Amino acid sequence: MPDLRNVRTVFLDRDGTINVKAADGEYVRSPEELVLLPGAAQAVAALNAAGLRTVLVTNQRWMSEPAADAAHFAAIHDRLEQLLADEGARLDAAYHCPHAAASCDCRKPEAGMLVRAAREHGFALDESVMIGDSETDMEAGRAAGTATVLLRAGDGEAVGADAVVDDLAAAVRLILKAKESSFA
Repeated sequence: MPDLRNVRTVFLDRDGTINVKAADGEYVRSPEELVLLPGAAQAVAALNAAGLRTVLVTNQRWMSEPAADAAHFAAIHDRLEQLLADEGARLDAAYHCPHAAASCDCRKPEAGMLVRAAREHGFALDESVMIGDSETDMEAGRAAGTATVLLRAGDGEAVGADAVVDDLAAAVRLILKAKESSFA
């Protein structure tokens, strides 16, 4: 397992990691549909308190549909930011892929969003970890050279993940414990 003691940036998937995922084949398309998973905001707040950068990276294929409205996505993201803020948490940056599958290099499992974030914010990918609930999240992290933590509650198996835990709170505890051990 990569050394989590050196983690300075945490990439977070959105649906199924921070908020409740829509049913298979469906998408969160309105602010009212975005509901945080229990403990997710507190987990992000713990990352913030520890001085770790938090970067959202989310595929939003529904935005490639002709009827999709970017304003709806913006409103959904605003609600996410507000729900996190209500619990004392924040995202330092957010990236999304609005493209159809296999049409770009930013859509996970490609590493484009992670690489772009590192370039734009000046941090090292080998000092980062990708947390998500699917194999595509793990593939994106591996492609970018980050550590990977799979949330067991998701639809993915442990294939290729550096660690597997139950939820975002457990992932954050794992990272913070590793960082604390580096000071012992």
